[in-house]
Amino acid sequence: MLRLFMLVLLLGGCAAPYDYAEDTDFRRFETVALAPEMEKTSLDGARIAAAAQALLPARGLTLTAPEQASLWLNYRLDESVRLLTTMPSMFGHHDLWDEERVYGARRERHLVLWLEQPGSGRVLWQSRHPNAFPGARVRGDARRDDIMQQVEELLENYPPEP
Repeated sequence: MLRLFMLVLLLGGCAAPYDYAEDTDFRRFETVALAPEMEKTSLDGARIAAAAQALLPARGLTLTAPEQASLWLNYRLDESVRLLTTMPSMFGHHDLWDEERVYGARRERHLVLWLEQPGSGRVLWQSRHPNAFPGARVRGDARRDDIMQQVEELLENYPPEP
């Protein structure tokens, strides 16, 4: 029973958080394009763009030119610092373990995708991946596959469930 509970807890924690403009009827959007200002020239930018172009049609959106699109897709990489800590003792008072201690920090980047209205720039939908973007040690096909997986998990939240 405990194993089943842990599996449900683990799988339930994988969903990417998202937000959307609640006054928007997402059924009216049929076309999408990569935002003209989207950075696509770097290796990671090209991988993100390719993943989005491959996955957006499965979400009910037809790829088109930016001038004809009802939505533009864009991305950014948010930087954050995650503190690495020890856990306080649960089994009585110990001088070395009586409180949580920070023993390091890790800089992480997180992929954020958003859909905006062309022209106005108004964000209608946004999702941020909870896991860190692949680090510098992940290269080539493995990096492309990790990015594809993150983009896929983010786009699972579109269209949003009201």
